[in-house]
Amino acid sequence: MADHCAVTIPLEDIDRIRIYINAARKSLSAIRAETGADYLLNGTLFNMSTFEPNCHLKAEGEVLCRPPYAVAGYAWQTGPDISMDTLPDDGQRNYIACTPLIVSGAPLNPLTYDVGQGGKRGRSAIGIKDGRLALYCTRDGGSMARTPEQLRDDLAAAGWDSAVMLDGGGSSQCDFAGQMVSSSRAVHDLILVYLKDKKEEDPVSGKKTVCLDAGHDAGNLANRSPDGTYYEHEFALDMAKRIRSHLERCSVAVTETRPDGQAVSLQERCKIANAIQDLDLFVSLHSNAAGDSGWSSARGWSCYLYGAGGEREKAAQSILEQVKAAGVTVRTTALVYDSALYVLKHTVAPAVLIEHAFHTNREDTENLKSEAWRAKVAQAEAKGIAEYLGVPWVAEEPQAPQEGEDPELSAAVAKLAAAGIIDSPEYWAAGKYSAATVRLLLIKMAAAI
Repeated sequence: MADHCAVTIPLEDIDRIRIYINAARKSLSAIRAETGADYLLNGTLFNMSTFEPNCHLKAEGEVLCRPPYAVAGYAWQTGPDISMDTLPDDGQRNYIACTPLIVSGAPLNPLTYDVGQGGKRGRSAIGIKDGRLALYCTRDGGSMARTPEQLRDDLAAAGWDSAVMLDGGGSSQCDFAGQMVSSSRAVHDLILVYLKDKKEEDPVSGKKTVCLDAGHDAGNLANRSPDGTYYEHEFALDMAKRIRSHLERCSVAVTETRPDGQAVSLQERCKIANAIQDLDLFVSLHSNAAGDSGWSSARGWSCYLYGAGGEREKAAQSILEQVKAAGVTVRTTALVYDSALYVLKHTVAPAVLIEHAFHTNREDTENLKSEAWRAKVAQAEAKGIAEYLGVPWVAEEPQAPQEGEDPELSAAVAKLAAAGIIDSPEYWAAGKYSAATVRLLLIKMAAAI
């Protein structure tokens, strides 16, 4: 059972949004089977003794609850027109409210909620993000339990423009096109989203999606080996290109957070990933470091996760097994749980962060610089990702010599590689690099003179 489910849906793809009144107290799965909705999420607060709603609620023109106060919530006529509104609004056919978290892009502080809604609990939320409907749900008692304030901060960091916290705790439950948070509690009402019928011949339908995040950028000269022969940002970008090539050969749709080596903030990296509808996996690529500024004995491959369990751990285990099979040195504790890492905390999809080896270890650094080692590890990690996604592995065909090669460039690249000035000659021989990467090359060349 998932601890955490989230999705964003383009408003133009929505056929209608319905508030389902669960008078018969049916289970989530029974409601899904009955209604055929694409996305289901528990609704607002209700009295568990009387089974009556406590917050503003209107469904198909019928007002079900109208407390004596005004509050920010969501209102709509059919669904694609949903927006944040001040409730009650008699002009709207449907509306729902609970605890506003973000209004007009501004996180509210302090929040107003009943004491029973406090503490770390499972949480559900509805919102708008970049012109898309955003739905969020976490399991009560799971690793993603949050206080209302922590939920607000998480959604604000993920770029939500507006947000309302719905009922939580044991009421938190959802089915987002198969992604589920289950609960034994029957809730009073649910939000059901129906999508428009899609064309049968959709060229991207059924494709798995991966976001590759090459750590750091060319402006970061601090993350390097003590002898200055290796830079983490160059390695990470090179590995992203290699893994992408393997995955695309297996028909996986791949997005890179910094495809041209440009500077991209941690917030923007998460925003790029979270904007990909139904993203299957986010993979951040790095090399590790230990000690202050000199060489250390720590070495080996490891993978960081926000917490144990869930899809992220399935992905990490799959990648780890392929890396081991390739004969790569792996740390004793290969899977590390760290909830402080920004991209793991703020990415909605299952996310892993790979530390390939230590650039503060002499032997690891030689591997990190090695063309053969990079090729071996990139293939192993791509195989692990493909296995996790359930995508058949397509072996790489031998490359025939291509016409139009630049022998002068190839000779220059070979000379620079022999001198230890560049670490990935295939990348440079391809002739596709950014101004920032060329800047770093010039700096390294000047240092070698």
